[in-house]
Amino acid sequence: MWFANGLIDLGVALLAVVALAEMAKVRRKSERGYSWLAAAGVFSVFAGGIGVIPATVPYVGDLFLAEIFSLIGWLFAIIGTLFVGYETLLEK
Repeated sequence: MWFANGLIDLGVALLAVVALAEMAKVRRKSERGYSWLAAAGVFSVFAGGIGVIPATVPYVGDLFLAEIFSLIGWLFAIIGTLFVGYETLLEK
């Protein structure tokens, strides 16, 4: 259960970062990177939600589906972070 709660918190934090970047007008510099971060947030919330809902546990088989979505979320977060770092800091 702790696995799912951490993923939901991570997903909400990633989505909050994207929303704050939009409000601060920083997202214009790296639109593609923040889109990757938003997708990572959605995948993380979805992976966390699979473990929390008891009706889905018999169908996913020991949270295997949640781990796959978690892995996809982490990969998207890494790619998005690299895009944001490159486009914001290195390009003028």
